[in-house]
Amino acid sequence: MKPTFRSATLLVAICGAVAVNAQYKCTDYHRLNGNLSNDKRFSINGQSKSAMVQVGKETELNIIVYSGQDYRISVVHDEKVLGDDLAIRLVEKYRVPTDEVSGGTVKQPVVDDQGRTTGSTVEVKTQEKKRTYKEEEKVLWDNTEHDMAKEIEFTCTATKRIAVEVVAPGNNEAKTKRGEPNDIGCVGILIEHMPTPPVGFEAR
Repeated sequence: MKPTFRSATLLVAICGAVAVNAQYKCTDYHRLNGNLSNDKRFSINGQSKSAMVQVGKETELNIIVYSGQDYRISVVHDEKVLGDDLAIRLVEKYRVPTDEVSGGTVKQPVVDDQGRTTGSTVEVKTQEKKRTYKEEEKVLWDNTEHDMAKEIEFTCTATKRIAVEVVAPGNNEAKTKRGEPNDIGCVGILIEHMPTPPVGFEAR
């Protein structure tokens, strides 16, 4: 029996519904599965987010951390699919100004001692400086150097643009019901913040 257009359309619709449903379940993964701090002064930061991640492919969440704030970043994931541990890095991203020099030649008229044009021209080399910005990165924290920790707390003394980079090694035993490899799972990045508490003696 040949498949009809209607049955093919229904199959596409079902597959699309499954993908949408999986993404929907992943949307609040950090809220439903996140490990909140025991310190009640921390509040959930609106930059927290969850997403579907593929094994072996780097995924990053770009955020801004502000001066005068303490932050706690914790990562949760679907261990059955993505493996026991995640490689997590905090990377500062900033722009470095550089001056690019470009050269060329232009033709200029040749003049005599009286300042009159002679009808001939000469090629003159020119240089032009142009200010450009190069994207640089600096690794602030790497959990592979800290026993694969899944959370970190820090005080921000200057406003920075950073990326939370995540790579999942995967679980070789993860299979779908049909026995095919399953290499996509949820990762939730929970960000909490609070004003940096004052410490030390106050001057009077």
